[in-house]
Amino acid sequence: VVLSGMSTFQQVEENLASASVSGIGRLTAADLALIDRVRAKYAELCPIPCTHCNYCMPCPNGVDIPHNFEVYNAGINYEKPAWARNEYVTWIAEKERASACIQCRECEEKCPQHIEISEWMPVVHRVLGENQPYVCKLR
Repeated sequence: VVLSGMSTFQQVEENLASASVSGIGRLTAADLALIDRVRAKYAELCPIPCTHCNYCMPCPNGVDIPHNFEVYNAGINYEKPAWARNEYVTWIAEKERASACIQCRECEEKCPQHIEISEWMPVVHRVLGENQPYVCKLR
């Protein structure tokens, strides 16, 4: 991938060299299998694929959607559910918590990741606010 923001001619040359050895069909079956394994492992560690782009914001009801997702995922990523639960009840204002979601779905129309935000919010609250077991898939 050629990146914008190059500031030296050496960076231009490095990007051109990288581009010259890339292209469709360059990955082997083993490469693709490795990518699939990494993707599956990442999905286990990060069940809500939020990129924190903030396109879903502002929530008309004041929920801080990306922060709720970030805390939820961090509890799994770092195997620290107690920390995530404490973060949720201590550092996320009550009006910004997942429990304040009214499932209007306005955010879902804006989400480039196509996350079922209104379905995840009650799960996030049950897990972080009511100490229920973690859920890695909605269905």
